[in-house]
Amino acid sequence: MNNNDAVETRITFCRTCEATCGLEVDVQGNRVVDIRPDKQHVVSKGYSCVKGIHFDKVQNSPDRITSPQKRVGDEWHSISWDQAIAEIGSKIRHLVDRHGADSFAHLVGSAGGANVLAPLYRNALYQALGSRRMYGTGTCDTTNKFRVCEDMYGSPFRLAYPDVERTEFLMVLGANPAVSGNTLYHLPGAVRRFKEITKRGGRVVFINPRRIESAQAGEHDFIRPDTDLYFLAAFCWELIESGGVDRSAIEQTMKGFSVLEEVVAAWTPERQAEVTGISADRLRELVAAHKNAKGAALYMATGVNQGRSGTLCFWLLECINAISGNLDKPGGSLIGEGLIDMAKQVKEAGALTAQVVREDGLISVVGLQPSGMLADDMEQGRVRGMIVEASNPLLACSNPNGRLDRAFADLELLVCIDLFRNEVGNLAHYILPAPTWLERAEVPYALQSFVGCTPLPYMTYSDAVVAEPDNVRHEWWIYSRLAEAAGATMFGKKWIAALLKLNTRLAYSSKSWLRKLALTPEKMLDGMLKQGGLPGRKKFLAQHRHGLLLKQNSGNNFLGTDRVLTGDGKVNLAPPDYVEVFKARADVLFADEREQRSQFKLIGKREIKRMNTASANVPRLVKDETNYAYLAPEDAQALGVRSGELVDVASDYGEISIPVKVSDEMMPRTVAIPQCWGHKKADGLSHARLHPGVNSNYLAGDGEANIEALSGMSHLSGIFVRIKKSDRLAVAS
Repeated sequence: MNNNDAVETRITFCRTCEATCGLEVDVQGNRVVDIRPDKQHVVSKGYSCVKGIHFDKVQNSPDRITSPQKRVGDEWHSISWDQAIAEIGSKIRHLVDRHGADSFAHLVGSAGGANVLAPLYRNALYQALGSRRMYGTGTCDTTNKFRVCEDMYGSPFRLAYPDVERTEFLMVLGANPAVSGNTLYHLPGAVRRFKEITKRGGRVVFINPRRIESAQAGEHDFIRPDTDLYFLAAFCWELIESGGVDRSAIEQTMKGFSVLEEVVAAWTPERQAEVTGISADRLRELVAAHKNAKGAALYMATGVNQGRSGTLCFWLLECINAISGNLDKPGGSLIGEGLIDMAKQVKEAGALTAQVVREDGLISVVGLQPSGMLADDMEQGRVRGMIVEASNPLLACSNPNGRLDRAFADLELLVCIDLFRNEVGNLAHYILPAPTWLERAEVPYALQSFVGCTPLPYMTYSDAVVAEPDNVRHEWWIYSRLAEAAGATMFGKKWIAALLKLNTRLAYSSKSWLRKLALTPEKMLDGMLKQGGLPGRKKFLAQHRHGLLLKQNSGNNFLGTDRVLTGDGKVNLAPPDYVEVFKARADVLFADEREQRSQFKLIGKREIKRMNTASANVPRLVKDETNYAYLAPEDAQALGVRSGELVDVASDYGEISIPVKVSDEMMPRTVAIPQCWGHKKADGLSHARLHPGVNSNYLAGDGEANIEALSGMSHLSGIFVRIKKSDRLAVAS
């Protein structure tokens, strides 16, 4: 970089999470030198969390991989793209020919959700190979929601969201939007927008085992971890009993109400109070407030999703929104409309609908098989090779006592597509460098752009802010080249495969005039914008570089229309599988909860300066050497520990030692440990290795017994644990 180069400010948006906040980025000589919130962004209006504005430390990190890497023994060597593609492609073909297509798998992390184009090419490669063995960290946090939406509304991508701009009553379970954004819908500046609800006379209620940061914007109630099923069942029953249902809407647009009514009838406010810690009087008061509000919505996220009954919980929550008359109603829960009708397209294509494709009968949801089966599948020879894209599954997935580490180490072929050599990258045979989101042209997440999950409908587009390093390649290019090298015909047409081959050569040609002929991401996204009736990319950037507000969702555009994609056009309130599982498991789990009321339960904890493992290597964001076990004062006193002292935390699956932080934010008999720490072996992440922390997912079980069968979700929250003061030396507080 020439220091005399002028600094240019470019407008873009963050892709760290679904909030996609607007950003101003200062660039000097193709180097990012500063990042600030964009005060003119049409939705985020100058808000951005610290992860977004410090992304330049990721962008410019000296640890970043900028050329293909091959491991030879314990040493890493830079190699050419031609060598990497040829060798990997040959090994893929060998695995498929020798062991079958499903022996070669894929796993994608949450960062992959921000890359709109990569899934098209990723899926095309695996379909061309004939492999259905696709995993994702979505089975650690969200696939329950997709399963419920498919069964109730007809497509996994008919996703509802709370109408935050107009609601009078919002209840949030197991989510902390102030810290982690929102799962599956767009709400930057969440605390400000929640406070606006209370300012106009509404109520915002947070139900959580920890008094979370978001609770500053409303009320908070403690709930015993993983007992939300009984709270929601009782809420649903009390709503019905007190006359809080819209029977006209139910009769005209829904089916299965009588079955739902029968299912929840046994769950009174008094009964749920035995295990949840929420009194019967408080539950009735919340139901009354919900019933009397002109618009009301319930929302839940990861903390509930990761329990033993995440699918049943989301089903009951969506039923409450529906039968109360708040679904498809202003101020209630709305179904958005995107640039294209992705939900309808997915329904018609069928590839991403729920189906059984595994030998053990476990379900695949939105194309993802359970990540909790990774170790089993590798140890038993079902998976012999894998591409891991934008993920660190050793820290993100259930990994009892490091079992997953050992399974990955034994693979015949492991390829990572990533920015850094993380823990799973250490075990890889090849690492292929991909661009950062600042180096990609993009529209927001597919769930915003093509599903419309945003209370303030809008669209934005950004060109790449800086060019990727010379030896970095986009994911679409990598998958196209690997298909060619493995002899797989992408998109099922030889002529398309021939065009892709030509396009990969044009895109990175040394001749600029040839590069202009390539079908680039910019051109692909230009077509998507135009297909949605919006200006093309150049005109969009000229006229709407801070984003474009779209027509407000007025509601009353879903129920009773052809947008309900069930066979009969009615919302299904009682999918048979859910009713069967509820009847078989609810009483059993309730008895277990009653019996173990005095036992500690483990939950995760989101941190404002970390997004899973993505921020672990940023010195400005991670200064503590470790994560902590957060305990209520009375629990710490009973254990005889103070902040900074070590405790041993054990489950049926593993044991860790971790320092304590005593906090009155915690519900008694609950321990919160931030997930996605444990960087002791991360020698490719120089800062993270000096601040390793402890992998709490060593305490989570894997295998079929620890998977929620309706959605393939791993049980990662509400785990019973035993805690004692450690015999080892304390650390500084």
